[in-house]
Amino acid sequence: MMPLSKDKRFLYSRFVLLGALIGAIGFAFAGFKGFPAWYGGFVFCFWVAFGLINIKQKSTLWLAVQRPVIFALFYIALTGASILADQFGVNNHLWFYPNYAGMKIVWVYLVLYPFGALSLLEFFYFLSGFFGEKLSFKKGPDTLWHGFFDISEHLLFLLMTGMIVAGALGFGVSIGIATTVAVLWFAFALVKLRIHVRHSGHYLLILVLTVVLALLVHQLPNTVAREWVYLQAPFLNMALLGLPIWVWVGWCWLLLVPLRLWIVLVLHPRIK
Repeated sequence: MMPLSKDKRFLYSRFVLLGALIGAIGFAFAGFKGFPAWYGGFVFCFWVAFGLINIKQKSTLWLAVQRPVIFALFYIALTGASILADQFGVNNHLWFYPNYAGMKIVWVYLVLYPFGALSLLEFFYFLSGFFGEKLSFKKGPDTLWHGFFDISEHLLFLLMTGMIVAGALGFGVSIGIATTVAVLWFAFALVKLRIHVRHSGHYLLILVLTVVLALLVHQLPNTVAREWVYLQAPFLNMALLGLPIWVWVGWCWLLLVPLRLWIVLVLHPRIK
């Protein structure tokens, strides 16, 4: 088979982009109409559409096409983290899935969570490009403060991960303590991001904007479809834009943990 010309590749990519955008809008509309399995199609189409828009930035879709082995490792890491986090939430009665009993839960673990995380990363890249900021990792200065925040962030991440694993395995873990550790890790992770990412002040604003816009886009159709249902947490149940504050904290985790894995597994080897 003859390779496609540059013009044909561009034309076909535009067709795929248009189809993915229509698919994402269609699945979101289905969610608003009460279709209880809207999210998987939505996040996959969302990921493909924004991945094509970001293709020159060599983001996750580019990685899937050009470096499938590395992408597979990244996908496995996302899936493993998702399973542990979901089991922590289910065991602590924070949410449940009305339509995913038995083996159907595999769809949640292999599609909803990992492609939800991938779509968040692509949306982050999109907003970064929209504001003229290219995500690039740099080596931080060898200072005492740099070492302190690097080590502290690692320790907090390990502590948070250990608490999530314990909760996922059914051991009694205080949600209050786990949330406090997670929020502390957020703070240290953002400081570390500021040290290691160029134009970090802009990126902090882009991170906040990504969480706010993505949360609304990913959650609003589900208020009707109820593919997953949130329950009362022990605290932070006050509503912000119609969603409990603890859900906002959870979505910060859903962006920052994949972003950390992305930096460590993909961007870190590209230090300039």
